[in-house]
Amino acid sequence: MSNWLKNNVWIFFFGIFASVGGCMGLVAGVVGYDTYKLRVTGERTTGEVVEMNGGSPVVAFQTHDGELHRYTSTVSSDPPSYHVGEQVKVWYNPENPDDVLLGGWESWLIPIIFGIFFVVFGGVGFGGLFGQIAKNKKRTWLRDHGKPIEVEMTGVFLNTSLKVNGRSPWVIQAQWHDKVTNTMYTFESDNIWYDPTNYIGDNAKKLRVLIDPDNPKAYWMDTSFLPKAG
Repeated sequence: MSNWLKNNVWIFFFGIFASVGGCMGLVAGVVGYDTYKLRVTGERTTGEVVEMNGGSPVVAFQTHDGELHRYTSTVSSDPPSYHVGEQVKVWYNPENPDDVLLGGWESWLIPIIFGIFFVVFGGVGFGGLFGQIAKNKKRTWLRDHGKPIEVEMTGVFLNTSLKVNGRSPWVIQAQWHDKVTNTMYTFESDNIWYDPTNYIGDNAKKLRVLIDPDNPKAYWMDTSFLPKAG
């Protein structure tokens, strides 16, 4: 497992969702635009369902120059949405009469489905990425401008909520009593991809944490005294 993945596991995770969501949104946009364009610029006529191919209607229609064409819908449903003999609205491309849209809801089915996937995957992915960017920006600010305090370690535990290649990282936990407001704060380090217990030593009682003076819940624990993960 690379060090980059260890240190940026959430960016990698949200990046996958964002990539999938972006692809889904692209498909929804392209297909939706093509559907809209054909409805606006295509020729409109009336066709007739002449047979059912499984759950898909086969529609016969005549172009404006008198040619007869048959079109089999790519959308199938059970029970079928059409019946033989039914009259349906048809839009076709006059330069390519095989490029056809039917007047029912199914012409928008693909854009809707991919649009839903875009909202779900894109929402998780892009929302998570922006959240991580904001978190990293805040961490940088705290390193440069945060108020340093010394805290005492209360424990080291496995972060079992996260697994990469079957492994969970370790986290150092500490507490600090703000005597001014009589408030107890609990701080946790960034993920550490080895057990740091044997390397903490005398630092256990004087861990350095940088806090936002206006909001101590915004903090960063300095663990630079630990060996770098290989």
